[in-house]
Amino acid sequence: MNEKIAGIILAGGKSMRFGQPKAFATKDGKAFYQHSMDALTPIVEKMVMVTSPELKHRFQSSETKMTIIQDREEYQGHGPLAGILTAMEQMKAEWYLVIPIDVPFMNQSIFRTLMKHMDQDVDAIIPIAKGKLQPLIAIYRNSIKGLIKYQLDHEHRSLRKLLDKCNVKYVDMEEEQSFININHQADYQKWVKKQEDK
Repeated sequence: MNEKIAGIILAGGKSMRFGQPKAFATKDGKAFYQHSMDALTPIVEKMVMVTSPELKHRFQSSETKMTIIQDREEYQGHGPLAGILTAMEQMKAEWYLVIPIDVPFMNQSIFRTLMKHMDQDVDAIIPIAKGKLQPLIAIYRNSIKGLIKYQLDHEHRSLRKLLDKCNVKYVDMEEEQSFININHQADYQKWVKKQEDK
C-alpha cells in the first residue's frame, strides 16, 4: 500500500431514478457503499466518503481508514466534481482512486489495472469499458485540484469538460460486469435480484 494513493467514494447523489438512496441497497447481504469500500480497502491507506448532509448520519464506518464527510457548503448539489474536490481538500495524496456507490460488482483488480498507468505526465486515468467512458471509476492526480475548483467556481460541472483540459490516459477494458451501474429499480431487479435468486 502507498500513502501517496487515497480513495474517494462518491455517495452524494439524490438517487431520484432509483426511488431511494442507492448506497443502502444490498447485494449479497451487503450495502452497495460497502462493496465500493471493499474495492478500495486492499489498495489504499486512507479513504474518504463524500455524501450529502441528509445521508451522512446513515453511514456507519467500522473502517478506521475511512472518513465520512459532506460536500463543501458552497458546492453542495454540484455533482461528482464537487465531491472529488471536497475529498481532495480533506485528504492529502498524490493520486486519488474514485468510485461511486452504485457499482456493486466493482472489484480491486480494475483499479490495479488502472494503477499500472500512473505516470508523472498523466493527470487522469479513465477506463473505457466496452466502448463506454467511465470517468467516475477512475484515478485522478492532485495536479488537477485547482482546475476542478476553477470549473466549479464558474458553474462548469462537467467531468468531460475537465478531461478535455487534462492529460488523460484512457484504458480500454474488455471487462463489463464490474462496471454495471445500478440507476433504476429495473437495473436492480435485472442484475442483483435475479443473480441472488439463482
